Amino acid sequence: MLGYAKIKKTVPFFLSFCFISILLIFPSYCIEGVLKGLENTCRILIPSLFPYMVLSSFIMRSGADKYIGKILAPVTKILFNLPPVCSSAIILSLIGGFPVGAKCVQLLYRDKKITPEQAQRMMLFCVCSGPAFLITAIGTVMLHNIEAGIILYITQIFSCIIIGICTGMYSRIKNKNSGIKNTDENTVKIKSSSVTAILEASSDGAESIMSMTALVVIFSLLLNVYSKSGAADLLTSLFCAAGMQTSQSEIIIPIISEVTMACNEIRNLSLPVWYFSLATGFGGICVHMQIFGILRDVPIKRGIYILFRLINAVISTLAAYAVFKLYSPTTEVFSVFGGAEAETSATTLIGSAALIVMCAVFLLSLRKKELTRRFF
Repeated sequence: MLGYAKIKKTVPFFLSFCFISILLIFPSYCIEGVLKGLENTCRILIPSLFPYMVLSSFIMRSGADKYIGKILAPVTKILFNLPPVCSSAIILSLIGGFPVGAKCVQLLYRDKKITPEQAQRMMLFCVCSGPAFLITAIGTVMLHNIEAGIILYITQIFSCIIIGICTGMYSRIKNKNSGIKNTDENTVKIKSSSVTAILEASSDGAESIMSMTALVVIFSLLLNVYSKSGAADLLTSLFCAAGMQTSQSEIIIPIISEVTMACNEIRNLSLPVWYFSLATGFGGICVHMQIFGILRDVPIKRGIYILFRLINAVISTLAAYAVFKLYSPTTEVFSVFGGAEAETSATTLIGSAALIVMCAVFLLSLRKKELTRRFF
């Protein structure tokens, strides 16, 4: 035990020493990596995630989740064995991108609307790459085929729902009280006015985006050094010596590390389309650290979370593999489009429509008197 304690104390020093060495030995690669990270953040992360982060926080802070919960309560309870207030969090996690579900869970837990067990269970399936990335960045830009992006998105949603249903069934089998013991749930007052909720939600979104941007830049720096310093070639040779194909060995570290770079590598190597499901289904350590940062006050078991990310990757990949074997949108999907990294954009009709639908559900669910009083 003492040896483990010493090792644990030594790890931060070792990591600091390695990072300083990288900065001193490969300064140009580090600068290039930082610039790539900032570029990806401005082009993908902020446009695609910030609106959903603000929207999710606004729904939770304003009390709109109560009304959405009433509408979808039967589905949420029957399928996932979760209380009605979780409905909006589940929807937003499926349309908003990776960290949005975590932000919703953090807000629900902070307001004591869900239990630690429910928070843990939600984080096993409320983690999904959104349509802005899968349909627009991968389908339209990388593969030049929107149908392929839609298939990738649907198979990932399928995987999340399957995991949610299975974990809900397991919760029932354990015969635990997974529902919230709050008899006054239907009479909960909305604490924040609309203006206050918007201001607080904007602040929440900005704080989350700043944290995520820092992690993306750090991982981009490290991956750029890994790629251009010769370490990637060395590790690829070792994997090939173990019997792996060259193309497969080249995407292992990107898939484990950062999802955007992994998808660009898959595209550049002209691998089958279902490899994108493998990368986005797992998400990468960079995404997981973003989520752990958001959930730092929520008692989730990180080992179980990572295990289910692997399970999600397997299910979504098998589903995508089966679909693409039976149906190939066009042969263009499987072709190579040069070696440059894709110019990705987060603007998507589906993502915008989803945002509008969620706002409409909130507005229509309010009583006419409340709507008039709040906005006028």
